[in-house]
Amino acid sequence: MPKNSGSRAVPENVPASAVLQQSTTPSLTGETGTGRLSLAHVLPLTVFPMIGGALHMAGMPTSDIFAFLGGCGGIGAAVTIAVTGGRRTLVALAHGVLAAAGNK
Repeated sequence: MPKNSGSRAVPENVPASAVLQQSTTPSLTGETGTGRLSLAHVLPLTVFPMIGGALHMAGMPTSDIFAFLGGCGGIGAAVTIAVTGGRRTLVALAHGVLAAAGNK
């Protein structure tokens, strides 16, 4: 029995250069990789604690700081979902709300 049983990884009618170009070209479907870290991920993680520290130094109560920054984060997430049309993000948010409410 032959090792290859007649199947090819590259179709015969497609040049190898086209296959290489296709495999190295990024996807245009709008799907981003889960491992990518962008400014949108890093900025709130660095700026929110600085704003919270500045508000605490200015004399704002800690509970009000958490409510304020939570509201800012919620508004930012809602705007991001609305602008990008992120169906997956919206579904994940809905699951999170239901889990927090105790419903499954």
